[in-house]
Amino acid sequence: MDPKPGKAFRFFNPFAIWTDFALRSGEAMLDAAQAAVARPKVPKVAVLPSVEAPPPKAAPAKLSKSARKARKNAASRARRRGR
Repeated sequence: MDPKPGKAFRFFNPFAIWTDFALRSGEAMLDAAQAAVARPKVPKVAVLPSVEAPPPKAAPAKLSKSARKARKNAASRARRRGR
């Protein structure tokens, strides 16, 4: 039996099929990685004009030493009473 003159003889080779699949999927993964690296990373930031910006929060008022001590004593009394 003579093979056709324009076609090479082909036979079933699982190793060749697996190798072809592995090479193609590896190539696709490399292409995806290159595209991800080449994509410009634009930060997503909202800028509020000063007119629409909320007012800054005021810092809590500083307590005097005696007021801090009274607060601490009240907190410890409440803990002892189970509140």
